[in-house]
Order: sequence, then structure tokens, then C-alpha cells
Amino acid sequence: MGSERHDVRVTHLVRPRQPDDLPALTEALLEQQPETRYPVRNPLPFPVSEFLHYGDAIAAWTATVDDVPVGHISTTRSHTGINGGDELHKACAAAHGCDVEELMWISAFFVGTNARRLGVGRVLLRTAFDSILESGGFPCLEVIPVFPAALGLYESTGWTEVLRTRPDWLADVPGSEGLEVVVMVRG
Repeated sequence: MGSERHDVRVTHLVRPRQPDDLPALTEALLEQQPETRYPVRNPLPFPVSEFLHYGDAIAAWTATVDDVPVGHISTTRSHTGINGGDELHKACAAAHGCDVEELMWISAFFVGTNARRLGVGRVLLRTAFDSILESGGFPCLEVIPVFPAALGLYESTGWTEVLRTRPDWLADVPGSEGLEVVVMVRG
């Protein structure tokens, strides 16, 4: 018996995030969380819209598959005052050889489980990275490597670790014993 091969075409697009993407993005974020543990705090202690930087993103994009939002990424300016921000800023600025004010962060990056292995994550990451470079910023990100595919994606696309730290907020998360934040940059 032979196996049949089905050629399935999936259309995906990365576009600027729209306000009405929030319900579908919330669903995709929460759906993938049990597997990836991202966000590591579940439930979130604040609205998903805040986690997705609806109020403070420099820019944000939604990935869609067949017109359904399945992934998200945003860029932000500062981590000062949260997550050990000063330590993170200093490490990234030193690695880039720039001033702290020139740093820009990749934030709220995820792809729903059903959209994985379609290249959606790579396109989102490249879109945000290119945007940071075009604006004259220096890209940074943080990842908690409990889902090996996330760290693997960053490493395979040229990101370099500059710091491992255990911020105070992580100590308050149930089940986070031994976890650290990996801070990365890419030039």
C-alpha cells in the first residue's frame, strides 16, 4: 500500500496589527501557552492587550494564515524598571556598542500551535528585526528557554546571548524554579 501525498497550500501574511486582531490573537496566545509556557505567567496578572503592547508598542504585526490571526510580534523601546531593566539594558548596550536609548526590544512574539512549521515565526521575526534596523535602533530580546524551539529559532537566525539572569518577577511564578531569562542581541 502506498501513501498518498496531499499538497496543501496555505496563504500566510504578515501585516501591521489591527485593533480588531485582539480576540484572535488572545485565543492563539492562550492556545499555545501549555506547550511553550509563553507567557510563563498563566493566567496573566494583567489584560492580554497589555501583554501584546497595545498601548506602548513602537510597531506591531499580526501573522495570518488564510486571513485568520495566528501570530504576533511587537517592538518596544524600553525595559527600564521591569525585569531587571537596568542590567538588561547595560548588557545589550555594551554588546551593541551603543547608548541605552538606542535599544529596541522584540516583544510579545508567538505563533499559534496550528501555524507552526509554516515559516510564520521567521517572517514575523525578520519583519520586526528589519523595522528596528530601518529606524536606526539596536535589536534586543529576552527568552525563557523552556520551549527549546524558541531559543533555537533565535540562534539559527543570528541572535547571540549576552546575559542570563533571574529577575525578581520570575521568582514569584509557580513552577519557575531554576528558570532564567536569556537576553540576546543581533547586529
